[in-house]
Order: sequence, then structure tokens, then C-alpha cells
Amino acid sequence: MSFKSLPNDITGEIEIYRFGAFYRLTSVMYASGLQNTDLDHGLDEFLPTTISDAEFGVAIRRCHDATRFEDWDTLPMGDAAKAEIREWKKKLVLWKHKALEMTGCKNLDELYEDARYSSSSRTKDMYAFSNSSRDKPTEFSSIPGHFPDYREFIVKQPASDEMLGQAARAALDAGVRNALPPPRVRRGSI
Repeated sequence: MSFKSLPNDITGEIEIYRFGAFYRLTSVMYASGLQNTDLDHGLDEFLPTTISDAEFGVAIRRCHDATRFEDWDTLPMGDAAKAEIREWKKKLVLWKHKALEMTGCKNLDELYEDARYSSSSRTKDMYAFSNSSRDKPTEFSSIPGHFPDYREFIVKQPASDEMLGQAARAALDAGVRNALPPPRVRRGSI
């Protein structure tokens, strides 16, 4: 079973990374289910992994509050959208370089060697944290809810800061490499 909500129910959406001794929390831009790292106006915080669960939870809440909601109809289309994507990709390179600077890593392979990623959604009723799969050396992907490696961690509202920090750490710890689909069942084998 995986977390499900309607796009209008979302009140916050964030990305959480663990790079060595640092957590990186980044807010997203959200438009009717479309989401992307908010490199223009978003909150981007580096925190030491030694912070308490409660301190981590405060930062998670702050980052959720920074989610930028956009109206789908106001998003650029066609050539304007292509130009925006090119600019976003340039900013993403800078975003990655900032992580290298903060962690002291020499390159992205070193940065991502033991990295973990979790996404988190917030509604008025709960916070949901899900694990991820690292399928490429420096890229994470979500794991479909029917895959055996999928894990989600739900914290019902009102959520304490400590509970948010604990759930986020659990989701990061549950990250996997190369999540596989469930085994196929052959016809007639049951």
C-alpha cells in the first residue's frame, strides 16, 4: 500500500538527501501534481547528521512550508518551457556544486557514493516519507508502491518535530540500489 492523495490535498512537498555527514533539505515547486526542485525561490538547507530528531523535524516542517505552489495554467509552454528547462538545468549544476563544496567531495561520484534520498509529502492529515532507489551512479528514482523494496513512513497530524525527524531518517535508511519489481507469477503456477 502506498501513500495516495489528490493533488489539491498536498500542502507541502520536499526532497531530503543524506550526503555523508550532511542532510540537504530542498523545497519544491508544485503545480497540480507536477513537481520539481525549486531552484529559483526554494529553501535549500544543509544540516549536520548529528542534529537531534526534533531539530531535524523543525527543518523538515520549515522546508514543507516553503513549498511554492503554481497554477498549472500559468506555467510556460512550448519554446518558453524549453528555455526554462535549459535555465533550470544550469541552476541544477550549481546546486550540485554547492553540495560538493559543503561536503568537501571532489566529484559527484564521491558525493553520491553512500548518498540517500527521500521524498516527503504533507497533507492536512499527515506527513508521508518514502524511500528511493539509486539506479544510476548519481541519480535517484522513486520506487513504485507495488515493488517489494518500497517503504513509506507516515506521521499523522498533529506531528511532533521529533516524530518527523525519526520518520525522515527511517526513510533515508530504507533507500536501496536498483529496486526490482515483484517476481512474475506464471499462469497456472498457483
